[in-house]
Amino acid sequence: MPALTAQFLRFCLVGGIGFLVDAGLTLWLQQRWHAAVLESRLLAFVIAATVTWALNRSYTFASTAGAGSWLRYLFLTAAGALINIGLYLAWLTVFGAGSANVLAGVALGSIVAMGFNFTVSRKFVFAVR
Repeated sequence: MPALTAQFLRFCLVGGIGFLVDAGLTLWLQQRWHAAVLESRLLAFVIAATVTWALNRSYTFASTAGAGSWLRYLFLTAAGALINIGLYLAWLTVFGAGSANVLAGVALGSIVAMGFNFTVSRKFVFAVR
C-alpha cells in the first residue's frame, strides 16, 4: 500500500476516534452536567481536536512538531468544520431539506472537510513532505 494511502487511512481512523470523543463528551456534558448546548459542543470540540492532534502527531504523521502546532491544528480543524457546515447548508439551499438531501449534504460536507483537514494537517501542521 502506498505510504500516502496508509497515512490517509490512519487519519480516517483517528478522525473516527475524534468523533467518538466529540459526540460522547457533548452528550455527557449536556446530560450529566446540564451544560448549555453551545458551550458543551465547543468544549467537546476543543478536547476532541486535542486528542486527534496528539494521535495524528504521533500515529498518523509520526511528526516531531512541538506543542506549538496544536493551536495551528485547532484553527485549521475549525476552518474544516466551517467548510463542512457551509457546504451542507449550501446543498440544502439548492436541493431542499428532504431526507436524501440531508444525508447527501452531510456526506459532501464531511468528505470535502476531511480532504481539507488531511491536506492542511500534512502540509502546514505536521510538515510532511
